[in-house]
Amino acid sequence: FFFFNDTATTEIYTQAFVGSVRCVQETGINAEYMGLLTKDMKVYYFDAPGRAEAIRLLLFHAGVKFEDVRFKPEEWPKYKDKFDLKQVPALEVDGKILTQSYAILEYLGAKFGYLPKGYDKLYKAMFIMNTAEDIFMKAYMAVMPNSPLDAKSKEEAQKKLLEVDGPLYLGALAKKLAENECQCFIVGHKYTIADFFLLGFWASILNVPQFHTTFYELIKTKIPTLFAYLEKRMKDFNPYYKKCQTKLYYFDIPGRAESIRVMLKAMKFPYEDVRVKFEDWPKEKVSGKFELQQMPVVICEPCGVNLSQTDAIMHRIGGRYGYLPIKKPEKLYNVIWWCNAWKDLIEAYVKFAYLPLPAEKLAEMRKDYFTKTVPITFDAMENRLKLNKSQCFLVGKSYTIADFYFIGLWRALVFNPKLTEYKEIVEKYPIMSAYFAKQNAILSQDQLIYLTIQCCLLYTSPSPRDQRGSRMPSSA
Repeated sequence: FFFFNDTATTEIYTQAFVGSVRCVQETGINAEYMGLLTKDMKVYYFDAPGRAEAIRLLLFHAGVKFEDVRFKPEEWPKYKDKFDLKQVPALEVDGKILTQSYAILEYLGAKFGYLPKGYDKLYKAMFIMNTAEDIFMKAYMAVMPNSPLDAKSKEEAQKKLLEVDGPLYLGALAKKLAENECQCFIVGHKYTIADFFLLGFWASILNVPQFHTTFYELIKTKIPTLFAYLEKRMKDFNPYYKKCQTKLYYFDIPGRAESIRVMLKAMKFPYEDVRVKFEDWPKEKVSGKFELQQMPVVICEPCGVNLSQTDAIMHRIGGRYGYLPIKKPEKLYNVIWWCNAWKDLIEAYVKFAYLPLPAEKLAEMRKDYFTKTVPITFDAMENRLKLNKSQCFLVGKSYTIADFYFIGLWRALVFNPKLTEYKEIVEKYPIMSAYFAKQNAILSQDQLIYLTIQCCLLYTSPSPRDQRGSRMPSSA
């Protein structure tokens, strides 16, 4: 509940929240995916990667906020009695404690779409996880200071690990990777629990000195395909490990960047929203940061990723995280239709707003825009949304980049104080207006009065949602 001094503001928040809840109820979408009623999650483990890292990475990639409870070995006694098997990792979900890392991974995999589809792929994922677990335990016994083996036995175990067991088990993992339909993932063509398990293992190799000494050079020199896979996938988690910073550059207005902001917010992806002042733009323009000397631009530092052109950015990020149905041509067509329809409205607006033409000509173009272009386009949009089975989304029953385009550009155009004609027009389109109210409430929960305050102008890792369900993804 929100309480404000004025009734009008309170009503705005209340109506938006009620609209959000109705949207969730009507579509049957898990409220967690919408960022509403999210259950508290806590991961308990020592302050090390270990067996908990796969769980942490999965939750991060799924866009789920969780409390990462880390403790030192000497603090373990005060936590120990909290867990039924007196061991960690453990996951607390809404007050309920889950233990056993494999069970937790399968639980989260089923919950967020990371379990492989089909018995063969599920077997392969479990084979990979068990094989990695076997070599992990052999390495633990051979190199860790708290291993129960005596010095002589550890020396023999280390020799066997490097000469026999390491090449055997790691070679088996490399073979499974080579047999997969693509070498970007270990099972299938998207993230599964097997990928997170291996990346958790790799995190231990990178961060635990004993494991790094034992395995890093072995994998890098003897099993290059596995090394390349691990290095590539680990880059997806640079934001998690705070190795990179993503920045979105645009003017301090909604404009063409607003759809990107909406998408990144829906993904719960951390980024810096750099608002460039108009008077600073001439200097920024020639700074070398902007490929085409225009904005919006998304830059990831120090990775070197530099994305420009609004459509290209939306396709790159949306396609990477499952918001672009590239494997379903008919659905893809509908998504691109929505995007292009809004793009046409933007381009038509720019013509009479910015071109240096005589006042009479600009007035004529403005009149045509609001009496012909906008009504024709909005008529088609209203009909398409009406025909969609779920009027909480533009295409199908889940988010696509079309939804982000719609919300961002509706904010930029309809609430532009220089385009007051829009207010009268949108009243004639109740379905689109209701759709915007619902989705804007969901996608801007911490800024529900955003529009009334400031609107004035306009690597490859699909999320688990893929093309099937609504998910909030992870890293860009």
